[in-house]
Amino acid sequence: MKIIIVGGGTAGWVSLAYLAATTDAELTIIHSEEVDTLGVGESTTPTIKHVAEVCGIDEVKWMKNAKASYKYGIEFIDFNKIGSRWLHNFDDLLPGQSFHTPTTEFGKNIFKKEISSVEYFLTQRKKDTNFNIDWFNNSQGGCEYLLSNKLSPYTKQNKCNFNKFPGYSYHINAHEFGKSLLENIPHERYKEIKATIKNVEYCEDGIKSLTLDDGSSMSADLYLDCSGLKRILINKLTTFNHYDGLLNNSAVWGSIKTQSYRPSTISIAQKYGWIWETPTWGQIGSGYVFCDDFISDNDAEEFMIRYWKSKGYEWKPKKSIKFSSGSLENIAVKNVVSNGLGQSFIEPLEATSIMVTCVTIKNISKLINKNQRWGEKESNIVSKVMKKFLNETMEFVLYHYTLSDRQDTDYWRAYKTANVSESISTMIEKKLKQEWVNHAETLLNGYNWASMLVGYDKPYLGQLPKIEEWEMENYEFYTKQLVENYRYHYQNNMTVKDRLEFINF
Repeated sequence: MKIIIVGGGTAGWVSLAYLAATTDAELTIIHSEEVDTLGVGESTTPTIKHVAEVCGIDEVKWMKNAKASYKYGIEFIDFNKIGSRWLHNFDDLLPGQSFHTPTTEFGKNIFKKEISSVEYFLTQRKKDTNFNIDWFNNSQGGCEYLLSNKLSPYTKQNKCNFNKFPGYSYHINAHEFGKSLLENIPHERYKEIKATIKNVEYCEDGIKSLTLDDGSSMSADLYLDCSGLKRILINKLTTFNHYDGLLNNSAVWGSIKTQSYRPSTISIAQKYGWIWETPTWGQIGSGYVFCDDFISDNDAEEFMIRYWKSKGYEWKPKKSIKFSSGSLENIAVKNVVSNGLGQSFIEPLEATSIMVTCVTIKNISKLINKNQRWGEKESNIVSKVMKKFLNETMEFVLYHYTLSDRQDTDYWRAYKTANVSESISTMIEKKLKQEWVNHAETLLNGYNWASMLVGYDKPYLGQLPKIEEWEMENYEFYTKQLVENYRYHYQNNMTVKDRLEFINF
């Protein structure tokens, strides 16, 4: 099977590396020398760790190349109201599963059905029992504890001392991560062509051939469009639909020269949007995401300069951009699949961009290996799966705004004021009925939705299974033991500072 990948940005290299590691396809990547990168640090989710592991790339090596740091989640400051904090972390362990070895049946882990953290906390909310978001986070696993103490996932003996599901993530220089993937792919596994595509010949099967700037022609069974917003291959085959409700359409970003060892992305709500802080080695990438109906690019840039000056740092602007939140009507059409920014973009909140790229190529690889072919059927499956995933992810991001109690500016008042707790409660009900997700899958499960509801201090309006008092007591016993054991369990872990210095020597 022949596959041509068009585009040499992060999506192109991730797609190439993953297909090289997981399929027997004949691979060609076509790209120009022009690669437009963010360059101030990108926030990711644990999916990227799985991709790197599958591709066989050494973590220490690529973290050093990508100037990466650790990430246990995102801290949302002032989003619900000024002075509020919600940590959306990666842990979603169930206490019974933390303390017991799962039963294995035909190679598949079968967990005993026990009360989950989601069911426990939402039941407590129904009873109006006092509790807080910190206890909710601590009951899931070690992320909050490791974050608070700035500990790495590794012991002083260089052993990983953290659960693999869902695991931890990173702040990275995405372009350098892509280059590290490229260096790890055996040269015989792919052909690299540095060229510009001058013509795309379409046919009833999608694309018939590509003509390069030197006049040569190429064809394949499957074409991956990773050309970004140019959408060189798929632009004539489908349309781009905008997401309703998301107001932000602009961003300015830059960096400050300092080393931060805080293993989290920080998102701080502002009058007309929000500021991100993404720590990579030697600098913090920081930008302002906003809606230009309420503040201009120049004013946003001046605000960032003053914001960081008040903290004692010089923020140097690097770029400003206009963006549109939305996705293609069809992610895949016949023998063409889009991946990367040309396929979809929600907005920078919750670090969804690289995550979606990884999820897309995982689905493509799965179908190639299952069917050993690519046609309209496979494209329809990818489109259906990805559209569902994208729509749920978009809603999750949107609720960060519509759940907020902030009414201090026209920007915050512009979001829908209808009570969305009922919609989120319905989503949680549906998610609680689904099976617990497998290792390395990126899904917004019941824990993620409940975490946001608790983090925004909103009521749960859905149905819960009847939980006996003894079940509540057992849960509390297990979780208290779990939290008390963190100090003992992680006492031998390196600090983030020591671990990153070890990596970068």
